[in-house]
Amino acid sequence: MGTLNSILCLAILAIINLAASMAHAVGYPPFNRLAGETPSGQPVPRFVSLKFTTINARIGPDTAYPVRWVYKRKGLPVRVIAETDDWRRIEDSDGAVSWVHKRMLDGRRTGIVRPARDMRVAMRTIPNSDTRVVAWASQGVVVEITEERPGWRQVKAGRYKGWIPANELWGADNSRLR
Repeated sequence: MGTLNSILCLAILAIINLAASMAHAVGYPPFNRLAGETPSGQPVPRFVSLKFTTINARIGPDTAYPVRWVYKRKGLPVRVIAETDDWRRIEDSDGAVSWVHKRMLDGRRTGIVRPARDMRVAMRTIPNSDTRVVAWASQGVVVEITEERPGWRQVKAGRYKGWIPANELWGADNSRLR
């Protein structure tokens, strides 16, 4: 009986080692969730953008879960708040939370104009409130973030490029997420 238990234990250990080596061989590096490591290797939370014009947002991390709603705006910034190997739990600028497949997301940084006081915000030539205004960006406009400086983001909207205060863009500040 003792020999049979020993053989069984060795067989179980061999299966565990084989599974671990197979997972590593197909590109699944081990990660420690308790230490804040993620399947993607990226920090959570973080900002990304929607890659396609139409994206199904689901109530759970699998196609078996029903679609909660459909996003219809390519480039919309979203915040990744959790992840599995293939799925990302996201939050949009309205606070709505859903799951989307990782292929639906783009690492390109975008922001939504959210003026602090007015219905628009000035895009300036350099990151300084006293410089010339290049254009005005209205509330709700999605802009591409091209560069970052402390408290400022250089953005591109259509044919215009300029600097906007980071606190007037939703999706602009990863440093405040931690």
